[in-house]
Amino acid sequence: MSNFDELLSATEREFKSEIENNPLIELVLGGGMKREHYISYLRETYHMVRHTSRMLSLAGARLGDDYRGLRDWFFEQAREENNHDLFCVKDLKNLGEDVDRVLSVPPMPGSWALVAQNYYMATYGSPLGILGVASLTEGLGAGLGKVVADTLKQQYGLERGQVTFIKSHAGLDARHIEDVKKAVDGLLVKDSDLDEVVQGRRMTIHYYGQMFRDVLSAAC
Repeated sequence: MSNFDELLSATEREFKSEIENNPLIELVLGGGMKREHYISYLRETYHMVRHTSRMLSLAGARLGDDYRGLRDWFFEQAREENNHDLFCVKDLKNLGEDVDRVLSVPPMPGSWALVAQNYYMATYGSPLGILGVASLTEGLGAGLGKVVADTLKQQYGLERGQVTFIKSHAGLDARHIEDVKKAVDGLLVKDSDLDEVVQGRRMTIHYYGQMFRDVLSAAC
């Protein structure tokens, strides 16, 4: 079994509980989503994603020459992920929302925890855990992105310019998840490294599930 397969196997129970069976996913695919839910999703995603490139850069800067390959990987991903928060801004504008008003609402517990966790791993904890973060976020985009984007257009009547974040990441993340697999399988050095990756993925699943539940309860 490859490292990546072990990573998925070790967190399978949490993924099914927190993501696959999350009430937000069921609501969206079942046709019960309200406009406020989507706006809240874009806001919480913006609060999280605008930190991604900086977090990846910080993580890469902490890795020594024994992790040279992974250090290069972090820096490349930082470049790839830069300014993706602007997709959320574009979607909000195209929905006719007052972007400043929407984004002035501070992050809720799930997105707050994701940002805090990622900066902790990048600066004080183990940067290797961020591979676990990427395995979840890129996997979600690749696995659910197209389905959700199509659902938003077909069931909810949203236009192409109003789902740019989800739609674009359906394609981008299909490539990025392959990059994550290669990194997990080929760039770890010590036997204990995979444990750090598993922990990063496990906690990201938990906090992402919380972010989805926050969206359900949030008022724009």
